[in-house]
Amino acid sequence: MDATKDKFLDDLKRKNAQLENLLKECTAQLLEKNRELEIETSLEKVRSVALELKKSDELLDVVEVLYHQLFLLGFTNIRNSIIDIHTDEIGGFLDYDYSPEMGKTLTRMNYNDHPVLKKQVEQINASKDGFFEIILEGEDLQELKELRIKNGEEEDPRLNEIKQLTYNLYSFGEGEIGISSFGVLEEKQKILLKRFRNVFSFAYKRYSELKDSETRFREAQIEAALEKVRSKSMAMQKSEEFAETSMVVFTQLLHLGIKPTRLFIGIFKDGKSEVEAWATNENATKIGRKFTLNTKENETVQKMYDGWKEEKISININMQGQELQNYFNYISGKINIPLKSGLSQTRRIQTIAYFSQGVIGMASTEEQPEESIELLERFAAVFNLTYTRFNDLKISEAQSLKAQKDLVKIKQARKQAEESLLELQSTQKQLIQSEKMASLGELTAGIAHEIQNPLNFVNNFSEISVELLEEMREEIDAGNFEDAKELAQDIISNLEKITHHGKRADGIVKGMLQHSRSSSGIKEATDLNTICDEYLRLSYHGLRAKDKSFNAILNTDFDDTIGKVNLIPQDFGRVILNLLTNAFYAVNERKHLNEENYKPTVSIATKKEKDEIIIRISDNGNGIPEEIKAKIFQPFFTTKPTGKGTGLGLSMSYDIIKKGHNGELKVESKENEGTIFTILLPV
Repeated sequence: MDATKDKFLDDLKRKNAQLENLLKECTAQLLEKNRELEIETSLEKVRSVALELKKSDELLDVVEVLYHQLFLLGFTNIRNSIIDIHTDEIGGFLDYDYSPEMGKTLTRMNYNDHPVLKKQVEQINASKDGFFEIILEGEDLQELKELRIKNGEEEDPRLNEIKQLTYNLYSFGEGEIGISSFGVLEEKQKILLKRFRNVFSFAYKRYSELKDSETRFREAQIEAALEKVRSKSMAMQKSEEFAETSMVVFTQLLHLGIKPTRLFIGIFKDGKSEVEAWATNENATKIGRKFTLNTKENETVQKMYDGWKEEKISININMQGQELQNYFNYISGKINIPLKSGLSQTRRIQTIAYFSQGVIGMASTEEQPEESIELLERFAAVFNLTYTRFNDLKISEAQSLKAQKDLVKIKQARKQAEESLLELQSTQKQLIQSEKMASLGELTAGIAHEIQNPLNFVNNFSEISVELLEEMREEIDAGNFEDAKELAQDIISNLEKITHHGKRADGIVKGMLQHSRSSSGIKEATDLNTICDEYLRLSYHGLRAKDKSFNAILNTDFDDTIGKVNLIPQDFGRVILNLLTNAFYAVNERKHLNEENYKPTVSIATKKEKDEIIIRISDNGNGIPEEIKAKIFQPFFTTKPTGKGTGLGLSMSYDIIKKGHNGELKVESKENEGTIFTILLPV
């Protein structure tokens, strides 16, 4: 009986033990399933919030949910949850993090800012799972604190109470997700954190699409704002509308979300210390008056100017202490710009972006985010158009005002000009006649010489003929008729010579009379070679009559095939005479320099080539200096001493050839070698 009882009790104990083990197994399984349900619930909450993103900055909501779900799952030492998103900037990323103590924060950072951040990238890239774990202690922890402050994050008091901080991050391709904690994670916690990474990897696509959409929308907003500035700039009709256009710039910047205490525009006057400026009131809602700054009167204004001279795109001027007080005293006292809340500031930052001739700036108590600076730079670039339009209008207005004043002067001067014109025309006729008579005067001695030669021949042959007639009469009386016939033949020959030289003298006189008369303007068939030869000798003997010591070599090279040419004889003769007179004057001037072996030479040549006739008059005088060669055909320009030239000879000659004969008059000259004047006449 006892044995049976003992056996029963043993079986009962064994079955109880089995039931207890089964219960433990079931409980463990239930706990594990419950834990998994808790994890899945947490994962689903993160997934749900991520997939419901409407804006990219709502990623901070995901970070917040991540923190709370990890805390519920036993991550009790967690400091903050983190999601880092890589940007287009090299090494740049956006740091989204959350903790109940510090709230939601978004910080723009760069992996190159700190060795720990750089190591984070290297370790994630080297790991198969893209996992990063680092424990910061001592100096590394202190550098992290300083980096946070440098990046504009608020100080976290908890970091002052710890000796170590651990970062655990998993990569999801375009960034990392994880936590920083005050302890070291267990392996199962790392595995769990990886599961949250896997969940977010799917949700990241949603964030990426939103970010791209927001970027495109933001760019469209900016372009629309810039276009309003462009349109207003092009619509300006008066320079005084510059202030209105500046206000459009300010308004658009405010609509795009920048938050300054004051906006301003300044125009530098190159080479001067003054800055022409316009600014808004302190809440940037309306534009105030125009004012002028001076770079020499304030160091902050000088810094603005220095950045422009150094061709920088933008700068930040962080004013504190004495510099800030000096600036406030200058603005409110010297420039008389009202400052209300400004005087109580202990820090003021001027964010400056430059355009071609000035600045667009904003004043604030805190540094502006990178996006606001980039925005200011883009508006400055577009404002170049505004400034150009403004400057063009100022120039146009100045020209218009000057034109009005000039018009009054023109009307006053017109009457005087009309009165002077009649007087000028009368004077011009007198000058031209004076030039003609002056050239005729140059010929007087030459004419006398040229007439004297044929007259001498006439006289000599007349005397000889008289003697021959006496001899012939004697021979007739003596009955020597053959001898008388021979003498008669000699007399006839002498009479022919007398006739020839008489006609020669007659031709010279008629030519000079023709030269002195007014031009008929009618072309006649004229022996070109004869005119050239006659004026060469007349000019030469005219100079010799004044200076008996003067001698020159005269060279002629006439093309006999030319024959007669249609010319206006009086006018063309004046041209040849003028050029030859100048040539003899030039060689005579050089002769007076007493150069060894110098032989004054004047040459005249004619030649017919295809469809034009060429006349060249050359001398070996001093030549014409290069710097005045272009002026020699200008009216009243002369190199001769006062009283020896009117300055009209070459000018008249040029007009006669160009306008009267459709030809060309050219000059070639080298100093100390001589000058060649070339006349080209169309056949």
